[in-house]
Amino acid sequence: MTLSKIVLFVLPCFLLCSCSSVGPGFANHPGDCSIGIPWADCLPGTRGYANGGGSMHKEAAQKVNDDISNQYKAVYDQCTVDLQIPELDPIRHKVEFMRMMDAPPPFEFSSNDSFPSAIERPIIAKWATLRDDCIKRSHAINYIPKDAPPLAVSFLRQEHAFAEEAEARVSELVLALYQSKLTYGEFSQKRYEIGKAATSAQRQYREAKIIEDQQRQLQAQQVANEQFNNNLMAWSTYMQSVNARQPQTVHIDGAVRLRTNCSSYKSGNTINTDCY
Repeated sequence: MTLSKIVLFVLPCFLLCSCSSVGPGFANHPGDCSIGIPWADCLPGTRGYANGGGSMHKEAAQKVNDDISNQYKAVYDQCTVDLQIPELDPIRHKVEFMRMMDAPPPFEFSSNDSFPSAIERPIIAKWATLRDDCIKRSHAINYIPKDAPPLAVSFLRQEHAFAEEAEARVSELVLALYQSKLTYGEFSQKRYEIGKAATSAQRQYREAKIIEDQQRQLQAQQVANEQFNNNLMAWSTYMQSVNARQPQTVHIDGAVRLRTNCSSYKSGNTINTDCY
């Protein structure tokens, strides 16, 4: 599993196998090296190599990159342990606690047309708290390699921004699930939808980096930004409709079913109601 697409965290491009091992971007940084940016993996014959890039600095750059990658792996490993607590077992087959952002959800999760019960809602809250803790640990990592060129810093920050936006939208979904305004299946499907949009934007943004003409490169990156912003606008409209729902009424197929068979019970100072 490639760590850079785990939805719990915002992991940088340099963890992807198709990317450079010495900093953000594709292997050998063809776009940057062609315009003179001296990355450590610039190939002989490029302007970046002539400006001081190339194998002379590659070992040091690789070490910096490995150190950052290892920090993200440590966060991933700790969160994997945290999410194994038995307290989460009742919803373990209803919610994917950790997943690839652009991977279609398994049928077991995407087809679940049930709403969280009063007993499950506190468990969802526990998972949300653990998820927030994982995200905080991930955000505490400085993901920008030392001495990265300014253009690379800008690129890396934008690539992270796509994933961070998706991460925030998933947090909105978690809250709506907790409020029983989503079925487990709709939660799963929409989580995949926003993750796929973010991953697509990241891919387009990275692909633009290999365009040698800087003006065309900027245009391609702008297209990626605009497409993702359009997705965010559509998402905002969707969430407004979700927030306006009454709990436990709208199913996966969009059908509204009013629930009249309800029962309430008291737990401490809280009264919980389930409708069927």
